[in-house]
Amino acid sequence: EVVTWLPILHWTEAEVWARIKASGVRYHWAYDKGLKRLSCSFCVLASREDLECAARLRPDLAAEYVALEAEMGHRF
Repeated sequence: EVVTWLPILHWTEAEVWARIKASGVRYHWAYDKGLKRLSCSFCVLASREDLECAARLRPDLAAEYVALEAEMGHRF
């Protein structure tokens, strides 16, 4: 038997954050810095806004990515 349970599937982002804050559960600091999802710093699935935020948080790593893109001749 397979049970699919998605308790927060239809919640809004505001409802999710309200529940997290009301519960006192610790969450990753990156959300407070502006990231909408937590993944690799420069995930290929990230939004433009998250990529820009990640670049502000990790400018040295962002510079490495830019240099590698230039070396490869292909943009991320």
